[in-house]
Amino acid sequence: MEIERKFLVKNDTWKVKSLSTTVITQFYLTGKDQFPSIRLRTAGGKGYLTLKYASVSESILARDEFEYSIPVEDIEAQMDHATGSIIRKTRHIVEGPDNKIWEVDVFDSPANIPVIAELELESLDATFILPNWIGKEVSSDRAYSNLAMSFR
Repeated sequence: MEIERKFLVKNDTWKVKSLSTTVITQFYLTGKDQFPSIRLRTAGGKGYLTLKYASVSESILARDEFEYSIPVEDIEAQMDHATGSIIRKTRHIVEGPDNKIWEVDVFDSPANIPVIAELELESLDATFILPNWIGKEVSSDRAYSNLAMSFR
């Protein structure tokens, strides 16, 4: 089970706490409202196939997720079958004020996607401190899912 919260990023002060970056290319083989979604991704020279089921909560993204390593060549061979736009982003791993690890995604494509921060939690009732660079929470807004953004 993946439990995650998503927020818009309101400024770039997070960059001071950035620990690492990874360039990610990803796309989907399923439609915008089809579950499980099938995502193919390359990150750090590795390939991944991910099945994501619909969220079980309106306020927090909690859902079943299954991820498998596959050859990058297999992913590249499927790019012509992408159902939406191919997403290209740089993921920054950032340390929060309570030492929790945030993922800050800066999108290169599609165009006009805001910077989004995600925090994966161990449980639905886990507590955390919001960094000062965090803006509006969008966990329950499906428009900010990568799947939906690939269809903008």
